[in-house]
Amino acid sequence: MFELDHVVYFTKKSPAEIAQEVSVEGIHPVEGGQHLQWGTHNALLYTKNSYIEYLAVEDEQRTATSTHPLTQQLLNDLEFREGFGSVCLRSENLEEQNRYFQKLGYRTSGLLESERKTKSGAVRKWKMLFIEHKIDKKLPYPFFIQWENSDDERYATLREDGTIQPGNEALTITKCIFDVQDVNRKMTHWSRLLSLPIKGNQLKLGNTVFEFRQSKDSVERLQSIEIAKEK
Repeated sequence: MFELDHVVYFTKKSPAEIAQEVSVEGIHPVEGGQHLQWGTHNALLYTKNSYIEYLAVEDEQRTATSTHPLTQQLLNDLEFREGFGSVCLRSENLEEQNRYFQKLGYRTSGLLESERKTKSGAVRKWKMLFIEHKIDKKLPYPFFIQWENSDDERYATLREDGTIQPGNEALTITKCIFDVQDVNRKMTHWSRLLSLPIKGNQLKLGNTVFEFRQSKDSVERLQSIEIAKEK
């Protein structure tokens, strides 16, 4: 079963501004670093087993020429709104997952080698996989990630460098709420892709719930998330 790795929030603000201005349950994001190959940079707010990524353009020329699907969606969405753009699901074997999606008839990006340079100069590496679709105002499919290191190793490093404080690990993203024009149709598509049963208007992942709401808005996107804090 898939688990939520992170949700992506598209913004025109810099990571420094986000880190200063945003607070969730009293916890502030930290500046994540740069994606030099895409011309983007981010701020990150971690929870117990997932996180929020605030993604912004740093190098306009490089971003404009990037063919990376998430970068293209970032530019598309910032034309009409700032806000949540997509969700990323964690996988331990993207090669196998890619073959499975292709057998189902989906066209994919293939595995994309990716990396981020942190403020300290360290380099974080991972692989990404996207389902090909037209980038517009319709709800994009989730995309997928496989980290270079195990979750335990990754979180240990994040604790050591101060990215994750004890307060972060008291938070959990319990629900992701999507506004769509046709709930049944969208849920059928996502249920098939993720091999998850439909329960009412929800799909249950390993560490969160996806909920779909009917909307007349022409923009179909992740509308909000619910975060619980351990008492």
